[in-house]
Amino acid sequence: MLWLGTILLFVNTVESQGGPRCVSLGGSNGSCGSQDECSSYLSLVRQKDEASVKPLFRTTLGNELLNYVSRCCESASSKPLIPSEEECGFSEPSGPANDLQRRGAWPWFAVIGLHIKGIFQAFCGGSLITRRHVLTVAHCTIFSKDTYYVRLGDYNLNTTDEADHLELAVISHTHPGYNKDTRRDDISIITLEKDVVFSDYIRPVCLPFNYRTKDFVNERLAVVGYGSTSFGGQQSKLPIAAVLNVLSLRTCHNSYKETVLGRQVILTDSQMCAGGASGSSCTGDSGGPLNFFDINTRRFYIVGLVSFGYGCGEFPEVYTRVGAYLHWIENTLNDSTL
Repeated sequence: MLWLGTILLFVNTVESQGGPRCVSLGGSNGSCGSQDECSSYLSLVRQKDEASVKPLFRTTLGNELLNYVSRCCESASSKPLIPSEEECGFSEPSGPANDLQRRGAWPWFAVIGLHIKGIFQAFCGGSLITRRHVLTVAHCTIFSKDTYYVRLGDYNLNTTDEADHLELAVISHTHPGYNKDTRRDDISIITLEKDVVFSDYIRPVCLPFNYRTKDFVNERLAVVGYGSTSFGGQQSKLPIAAVLNVLSLRTCHNSYKETVLGRQVILTDSQMCAGGASGSSCTGDSGGPLNFFDINTRRFYIVGLVSFGYGCGEFPEVYTRVGAYLHWIENTLNDSTL
């Protein structure tokens, strides 16, 4: 019960402000005190209609929590959920812009993993798109019933003492109807246990609203991840970035037609292809971003998500085209707010 800790924190907050009367049911008495924990309270209130949480909101304490959120967390709940271009899509500023491997080059990159025998094991990538949400692929979010975690601001997975490094539990995820046989609709939004504070090393990527239908064929885009450098090899403990050529769906389909995947999967305009012998994503890179840099806005946009491939480098990789899902992303994010 992730919400139990939030309730205990709320009780402590109220009591530290001078007793339960500090948060009145009528909303006219008392003071708000610190708003540092508003994100946790908001997260719980957003789940108030779920069966496991609903009984809480029939109690006096639940009413007090609703009242506290409505009076004290209004500014947190009314902020635009999707960041503006003043906040998104730029790297940590002190390093060289052409160093794609440095710490801070991809501050939106999220590492998704499990704790196995006390050790964090990464299995997929993702991208921070709001203070609370990570965009990844659906096949990364449906295979395990265990609680999994997202690391932000991390660089070397062998160390745990890097500044601005966060690890947050995933409290929910959703997808638009992923089909594991056709590999279509391979996209998912992960909700984190609390909001993050943006910094030089933790920052959202921009969503491609100006590129909803663009296929990026013949353009060069950057992919990043902690995946293997060869098929069957060990996953990297440092992020690896590669600049890939985007291919047409026809070229991609022709490359795959003699493989098992080519006989099973028909590509659509909600997908895109990139890479091949000159560079590629690989095992463990799933969910990671394919990044487009706009020289006019000086911002990076997430235009693709690593979805599937055949081997590593022998064939182009298939990516979910983010522009095709912007309506779904917007609707899902709007539904997650109060």
